[in-house]
Amino acid sequence: MTEFLPERIPLNIYDELLLHLDKPGSPLSLQMEVRVSGHLDEERLASAIRSAATHHPMMRATLAPHKASDTQLFWQIQDALEQVPLRIIECCDEEALHEARTALHSLSVPLAEAPPFRCALAHCGEQGDFFMINMNHTVCDSVGLYSFMVSILRAYAGVADPVSGVDFIRARNGAPETIPAKFSDHLARISRLLEVIGTTLKPPARIAADGMEDDTGLSFMPVRFSAAQTRRLQTLRHNGATINDLLATALHLAIDRWNTEHDQSTGRISMIMPMNTRDPSFRNDVASNLSVWVNVISRANDRTDFEHLLNVLTRQTAGLKESGTMGLLVDLMREVRGLPAWIRQAVPGLLPLTGNRIASTTVLGNLGHARMPLPGDSALALKELWFSPPCRMPMGLSLGAVTLNDHLHLSFRYHRQQFSREGAWAFAETFLDILNGQAGV
Repeated sequence: MTEFLPERIPLNIYDELLLHLDKPGSPLSLQMEVRVSGHLDEERLASAIRSAATHHPMMRATLAPHKASDTQLFWQIQDALEQVPLRIIECCDEEALHEARTALHSLSVPLAEAPPFRCALAHCGEQGDFFMINMNHTVCDSVGLYSFMVSILRAYAGVADPVSGVDFIRARNGAPETIPAKFSDHLARISRLLEVIGTTLKPPARIAADGMEDDTGLSFMPVRFSAAQTRRLQTLRHNGATINDLLATALHLAIDRWNTEHDQSTGRISMIMPMNTRDPSFRNDVASNLSVWVNVISRANDRTDFEHLLNVLTRQTAGLKESGTMGLLVDLMREVRGLPAWIRQAVPGLLPLTGNRIASTTVLGNLGHARMPLPGDSALALKELWFSPPCRMPMGLSLGAVTLNDHLHLSFRYHRQQFSREGAWAFAETFLDILNGQAGV
């Protein structure tokens, strides 16, 4: 990481596309939460957050004042955090934890002052304490948020936190590597790009609502798989399919089944999925926005059965990873940079990368298998890890996945306009029935 940073750094292309999507009633934020063994000391945790922020410049960022005519927006990086927004919840039971999580993540985190995140610490006795972060997605993606969380835990435990040697500014402004290709390969990439963009012109399916239209805020439904259940999922991976492809397949089929049960047609399902564009040398580092959001779609005739749909979605995700489509999408986003800010505010609603109202039914984010951030002999042990990506109404549901200690953790994030608490659990059960049915659970 760079030893010296200028007072201001420009927003990169990922930041800008997300900036204008954050709304008070539907915050564009990331959820991350850990459960640890034992008790977390409040002052020591606040000190650990400050220490971690010294390693991650975007955790000290504020949005610099700007005019509507500006063609470039900037972050101002503070030297250190003057305050740590940490709310304390005492005597925490399951209901109090649910309410604390809902309250924290229903907040829209402002960018006018540092830090661009809010935290809560819930003391839950023998169950172990919960530490939660609500991060404004404009400054950081899920990979970067996990990197920040790791730094906090290491600082609290007094464990060395090796700082990556990656140049922070260079990493933020980098783009996916492009490999010289034959003309026919370029045509294939352009064809795929046009297909992705074309999905924005056709209204996608919506998930049938089971909530209150006048209700506001976000809630969560956490589901933790046993180690045996997690292992059984691995047996479903055929023809190059990943765990992410399995989850995407189950989510598409759950939406189809849910809508049928609620007498609502489905048609084309469009699922937003973030894809990490970091260089392999720092794939799990750098707390910043370095992921591009893409659409993965299914139509009614794709959803005839689990295996068929799994093959359809696996081919799509493989094509996004291998064909260079992401590079073309980044190039497209770069073309937007020369427009005045007032025009750029409208552009995200037209692009298939940002979870916009036109292009999406739902969101799936998967952090994969999280590395254990603390040594085995550390007094602080990480027991659970939860994550979810943002979703904006009328796209009222997102699903976050991460595997820790051989346990798959799923976090269903939903708007209360979309689902009641009972409705969210009923939808989650539909999803789990499909997934577990395939795994023979």
